[in-house]
Amino acid sequence: MRRLGTYALLGGGDPLRGETRKTEEHLLHLSGGKALFVVPQALQAEADAWSEIYKSLGAREVRVLVLKRREQAQDVAVAETIAGSPLVLLAAEDAARFLSLVAGTRLVEALATAYLRGGIVAALGGVAGVLGAAAPLVRQGRLTARYGLGLLPGLAILPEFEQAGRFGLLTQLVVGNPDLLGLGIEAQSAVLVDFEGNARVIAGQVTVLDAAESQIYRRSVRGLRVDVLGEGETFKVPVYHA
Repeated sequence: MRRLGTYALLGGGDPLRGETRKTEEHLLHLSGGKALFVVPQALQAEADAWSEIYKSLGAREVRVLVLKRREQAQDVAVAETIAGSPLVLLAAEDAARFLSLVAGTRLVEALATAYLRGGIVAALGGVAGVLGAAAPLVRQGRLTARYGLGLLPGLAILPEFEQAGRFGLLTQLVVGNPDLLGLGIEAQSAVLVDFEGNARVIAGQVTVLDAAESQIYRRSVRGLRVDVLGEGETFKVPVYHA
């Protein structure tokens, strides 16, 4: 039995088209075939369809938990359901709204508990971006940053990183916050982060930005470390435990 938890960060992709199938099969294998989707009401139909896809991949048990209001994220029974799940999958069409829905609630504590108990907490697309200390939110090509859920407090995570301009946006964020490691995850890419901060790319491509040694000179950034890592590569990320 697995003793230590894992965060799974998926950069985006449509499970209904099979774009994330390889990663999903891997997560189901690690979890023993049990999965729980946690989604806002706007994504209920898609999550129901995803659950059928997971069953076709061999899942033994798939449940969907729909959050219709913030009060549910404070509900003790909801928190217990999440905390006891071996694989929790978070998804939403609007990452900013999802963040407002769950930030500071028992649900976030339950995600941390699931992880500490050896479970997998997976986030798809934009929701992956809210797990870090800073949540990079992109609208109409502009980036704003809000406090994230802090489940991975040493990271600033930007999914769908292949989109034009996102390298510059994440660079801007980490240069302004050099204590954070920037993680750009392309669509159909995924990275696992274990309890000790060991990260492994299990699909696609991930870009790691480290601004700890960088310097700003006029309109230039010097000393920024950029690693572009393909499937199978490993790297370290900062993690903190109570």
